[in-house]
Amino acid sequence: MPRCQRARGPVRNKDFCRRVTRPMWSRLCTVRSHLVVLALLAIVAGVVSPAGVRAQGAPKVVSVSVSGNVHVPTDRIMAVIKTRVGQPFDEATVRQDLAAINDLGFFADQVPPLIRQRPGGVSVTYRVIENPVIQRIAFTGNEHVPSDTLLALMDTAPGQVLNTNTFHQDVLKINSYYDKVGYGGQVPTHVRDLNIDPRTGLLRIDVREGLTVRNVIVKGDTILPPPLIENSLSLKKGMAYSEAARDKDGELIKKLYDKYDLSVGSFEGGIDPSSVDLKNGTADVLYTIDVARVGAVEITGNDITKDIVIRRQLRMRPGMVVTQSGLKRDYERLNNLGFFSKVELNPKPGPNPKRPAEVTLDWNVTEQRTGTAQIGAGYSGGITGTGLTGTLSYSQNNINGTGNGASINLQRGSRLGSASASVSIPYVGNSPRSQKYSFGGTIYTQGQTNLYPVYAVSGALLSQPPVIGTPSPTSSSSPGGTIPVTLIPNQTPVNGLVSNYKTKSSGISLSGGRRLSDYVTASLGISVASLGNDVTVPSPYFVSGSTPGSFINPQQSVFGPSQFGNTLGITASSIANTVNGQNYRLHSVVLGLQDVTLDDIFNPRVGIKTSLSEEVSSHSFGSDFTYTITTLDAAKFYPVLRNATVGLHAVLGATTGAIPANKLFVLSDQQLRGYNAVFYGTEELLLQSELRIPVTSDKHFWVAAFADYGNLRIRGAQPQFDAFGNLVQNYNNWIYHGDAGIGLRFDVPQLGFRSIRLDFARGATGTHTSFGIGQSF
Repeated sequence: MPRCQRARGPVRNKDFCRRVTRPMWSRLCTVRSHLVVLALLAIVAGVVSPAGVRAQGAPKVVSVSVSGNVHVPTDRIMAVIKTRVGQPFDEATVRQDLAAINDLGFFADQVPPLIRQRPGGVSVTYRVIENPVIQRIAFTGNEHVPSDTLLALMDTAPGQVLNTNTFHQDVLKINSYYDKVGYGGQVPTHVRDLNIDPRTGLLRIDVREGLTVRNVIVKGDTILPPPLIENSLSLKKGMAYSEAARDKDGELIKKLYDKYDLSVGSFEGGIDPSSVDLKNGTADVLYTIDVARVGAVEITGNDITKDIVIRRQLRMRPGMVVTQSGLKRDYERLNNLGFFSKVELNPKPGPNPKRPAEVTLDWNVTEQRTGTAQIGAGYSGGITGTGLTGTLSYSQNNINGTGNGASINLQRGSRLGSASASVSIPYVGNSPRSQKYSFGGTIYTQGQTNLYPVYAVSGALLSQPPVIGTPSPTSSSSPGGTIPVTLIPNQTPVNGLVSNYKTKSSGISLSGGRRLSDYVTASLGISVASLGNDVTVPSPYFVSGSTPGSFINPQQSVFGPSQFGNTLGITASSIANTVNGQNYRLHSVVLGLQDVTLDDIFNPRVGIKTSLSEEVSSHSFGSDFTYTITTLDAAKFYPVLRNATVGLHAVLGATTGAIPANKLFVLSDQQLRGYNAVFYGTEELLLQSELRIPVTSDKHFWVAAFADYGNLRIRGAQPQFDAFGNLVQNYNNWIYHGDAGIGLRFDVPQLGFRSIRLDFARGATGTHTSFGIGQSF
């Protein structure tokens, strides 16, 4: 006997059972469809009866009653009965009453109504069998949703007569809740079975939350091996499937792809319908994963810069797998052009709707001023100054949007004049091969006159700069520069006497580069220059001590007719000797190798910049000098704190042979920011460290703290003695200079200036303020 037919009888409602599940119908209840038929047979058989009654027509109903109800109020049953006292008996109305009573949902069964003859008519008694009273509700199979949660969803509660209508609504609520928490679409209903014990009133509800995972299958354009993906999933074989578990796996897959510098283009997951086994409650879970690929690349916002100039910087191209590092590097490459004030990436759906994993990369740029014109004037007084000078210059880094650059600079004053023009072509063509090459060239000419006082030392007269490290008569970046070096104790200038030191140089340099990778470039440069100098002294004085290997202009003594003492110039085998008034040819070849991975070449926060160069000059090149100059320049940047940066910088320089004066290594207040002097050497060591902290959110204003350490020596230099044999300086030894300080950095994008620098530092000789454009390294 089925469980629902024990004790008092079955709990049945055919319509309810059909709406829940057919298995529950077979166990819970079966409505006896012949009830109405039996009632009618009873009427026809004469229960109602005699021929006289039939002859007189339908009898009147003299009473209507209900029997068998213990807990359901009679009034509630009578409210749905349409058979009324005083009305003619109607069998159709009785059938409707039976159906209405059944639809109340409180009854497991009905006995055929009792219709008896009474004086004046008939009485009708509807007989019912109530469902059991619920004393307790218990759930089984609910591993993820607590029983208290399910009970809170139900209107059916202990102490009530089981109402099949109410319970049907409860089942709908339970199903809806499971659908919302991620178990939808797996089974027809989550209430798999129920049973109520009439003796104890225990209503037991068997729940199937979802299907059990039989296998997890990974398919698609995954790039990553499926076993690697499967090991990262939370959903395993034997676990219950849910949308929440699927969504969690979607996040885990995204994190896994992020770990391997990839992006998920599309992800679909769910039960494989063809694998569902309702009997055993199992199914396969299918995850379809496609890695993100570039569908198209769009360039927007560029009114001047040509598309090809931007596209040749991009490495993420159609068909390629999208990587976060690749997108970041493309952003950095565009930003480092210096053509745009803002670069933004706006990913969009790909051009083909049938390929949802493809994305369109929309690079939107905001162009900024790339040309700069300058007109300036300056004055430097005194006999060591340069007098009144005027400057006119123009530079353009993006000529007609091609990415090529050019500049011209003119300077004229009472004691100096210079002119230079340069051109740079970072990509010599648009083909993949030609884009590996670059070209640049500069042509220049320069002349400058400096005046030096004549000093007397114990009867000797000599033309000398007054202190060690006095600024050079010529720019440190210009050919033909010289180095004032000697300090003579107790110097006394001779009033009205000055020596003239004139330098001149002109030349042309060409360079070509070959990109070995996105970061490494090899270069070859050729320089052809002519340089010379001329020293004139007032009569009757002249320059003496012109010996080979002595750097005599203007470091050596200028003596009177007595020719007292010896020279005070630097005698060093590493410095080429030049003859007063004679021009010299300087031809050289420069080999270079550079590695740059900076995220921002203007204000780097992470990355390295390393360069190695070797300059060679030889008589075989038609040069009057034979030497080599090797320079290693390396900087590395580390992100610290939230937005700050620590930078470390080192420069190592060494020479062989005898170099001209304008090729000496130079440390000015741009490197040693605590000194107002310029230091020279044939060998160099420079170490710098700097902490840069942005003050504004747009990073246009920064503060910095720094320390500099510089070492120089002149290889093979002879010790310097004064006229009395006292040691003045030995430049063959390393001479150390150090400083530390703080600084300000700010951008003026409206004028095209990046990183204007103002530094305040203290060195061994006092404090100094240094000004420059661009970071110190």
